Amino acid sequence: MFFGEIKTKDSENSVLPTSMILDENGLKVKIKKGTVINKKIISLLLDNKIKYITCARLDVNDINENLAVYRISEKVINKTNSNLKLSEAHQGRCNILSKINGLLQFDPQQLLSVNSITDEIGIATIKPFSLVKKDQTVASTKAIPFAINKDLLEKIEKASNKCFQVLPFQKMNVHLIQTKNRNTTDKILKKTVLVTEKRLLAIGLNNFVDKTCDHTVKSLSNNIKSSVKEGAEIILVFGVSAICDINDIIPQSLRNNKGTVLRLGMPVEPGNLMLLGELNKSDKIIPFIGMPGCARSQKENGVDWILWRLFCGLGISNGDINHMGNGGLL
Repeated sequence: MFFGEIKTKDSENSVLPTSMILDENGLKVKIKKGTVINKKIISLLLDNKIKYITCARLDVNDINENLAVYRISEKVINKTNSNLKLSEAHQGRCNILSKINGLLQFDPQQLLSVNSITDEIGIATIKPFSLVKKDQTVASTKAIPFAINKDLLEKIEKASNKCFQVLPFQKMNVHLIQTKNRNTTDKILKKTVLVTEKRLLAIGLNNFVDKTCDHTVKSLSNNIKSSVKEGAEIILVFGVSAICDINDIIPQSLRNNKGTVLRLGMPVEPGNLMLLGELNKSDKIIPFIGMPGCARSQKENGVDWILWRLFCGLGISNGDINHMGNGGLL
């Protein structure tokens, strides 16, 4: 691609790199950046005494910026089940938008590989595993020059293949169990139910059951057992106080039901006093979360990041949770 100053009379089919305001019969006319210069514009430029102009001129093997970013954006989404759509490319930019409410998933290493091919193209995104709304922009592809060489574009397209998708939330049957003692008020129990139900409705709640029991291993164990029998697909437990040890009442009650404690604590604040476990019912695994006290508030916390993944049918490993520390100070 050529970029530089040429005679205005020779600039037909070149690209204007900056906006210009010209006089046309006493009126101000704006010619926008990225406009392809035609004979009418040449005449207007000459009428304004502009004999030389800086512009970009594409070579035979160059692909226009708008077509280039659209082609790349088409590649980074899986057309069959990505739940993503593209905006019209404009001024070298094409936005990628979600078709649904869901969770954005992509491989950061693949994105790094794409962005490392050349500095002539940049793909910017929100963080992976972010909660997204329908019609929200989740990524944007931008061309830096006004054209991309055909061979380079094909290399970028190959590396970009099926990078992004939005996972839909599934309808889940959730049981909430709150423990109580003589100091527990009805007000805090009711508030926790309302906040938790609202949190879950935003991500696809199907059925919600709330229970209360004494803050003892025996009472909580029996309620967990009942919830498993009643078909709970996720069990959430709020204790009278935060879980402070792997042998505290909530993890003990989980193990009493032959459940497994996968993790106590996460590198996200607020939300670090979270317990993640699971229960087995025949061939079905039931996620179990010992909720941190901060989840009694509607404010986003570490448990939201866990719930979003569970409601999309994703597993959660210790490695996944360790990575949450990057950006985990909310």
